[in-house]
Amino acid sequence: MPLPKNRSTSVRKVSKRTPKGRHTIHYSRKVSGNRHSCALSGARLQAVSSLKGKGKSSRRPNRKFGGALSSASSSRVIITASRVKEGSMTLDEVDLTILPYVKRLLASKK
Repeated sequence: MPLPKNRSTSVRKVSKRTPKGRHTIHYSRKVSGNRHSCALSGARLQAVSSLKGKGKSSRRPNRKFGGALSSASSSRVIITASRVKEGSMTLDEVDLTILPYVKRLLASKK
């Protein structure tokens, strides 16, 4: 009978053959993590991990909006913010979904 901690469905059971020729069962915990998604498009984020034991900087990319927005959405925000900054576009013309990110980017550059 396995230990109570190994009776859960979150434990993976792997059958191993020992050097003596016997078969034993080794238990390993399944890694549970979230599927990280972009806040704007809902696309799955690449290079974002939720594994424990890693530092925060190694779990997400080191770029603007890394770990929150996909690369396509963040480039759209950066392009819009640069257009607002140079004056060819006003904040009233910015799409409401990306407006908070544009404001945050404009505030950080001042």
